[in-house]
Amino acid sequence: MTTVTDKIRAHFRKHPTADVKKAAAKFNQPVSRIYKLRAEVRDPNAAETPKTTRKRRPRKIVLTTSQVMIAKKLGIPLDRYAQELRKLKGKKWMPPEPLPVPEPATWTATQEGGNIVATLNQRAVDYGKFKDGAALMQGIKRLLADHAQKHGKTFTDDQWEALEMIVHKMARIVNGNPDKVDHWVDIAGYAKLVADRLEGVER
Repeated sequence: MTTVTDKIRAHFRKHPTADVKKAAAKFNQPVSRIYKLRAEVRDPNAAETPKTTRKRRPRKIVLTTSQVMIAKKLGIPLDRYAQELRKLKGKKWMPPEPLPVPEPATWTATQEGGNIVATLNQRAVDYGKFKDGAALMQGIKRLLADHAQKHGKTFTDDQWEALEMIVHKMARIVNGNPDKVDHWVDIAGYAKLVADRLEGVER
């Protein structure tokens, strides 16, 4: 039994230069199918030969200053962080599922107290004694405030808050562990926020 496909192939074997649109109208078939069958007649291996696809180069992602800071804080290499961002690009964000809340009966004063003490002990290693750090921070802040008032200096909220947070981090460096990277990154971050805002970029 002769099919439409066989008739179309026979048509192009007999008339290799036949017009594709006229053939589509004659056999009542889509033009795209006629093109395909004509190509198979001209080259029998065409149907078996896979089309070569051009490999697209992955789009380069340029990290912002804040993204670089986050990657450094997390201890993730910048190239790996950029790859993770590329994977997430275009995906719809879904809010994370809430963590299960333990039953109140599982919380005991001993457990809560133990967690707090362990946290405070770890902080003391990185930040030094809270009392000593507070004295240093407040001393520097008072000095800055007195000097600003004496000379009639005024600051925006973000400028003054950034100064105080920088002082806070400086005191932790001097009073605690100077090799803790977070302190230095945070100082740069607060300064960058004000500098960017002054240049028209607000975060």
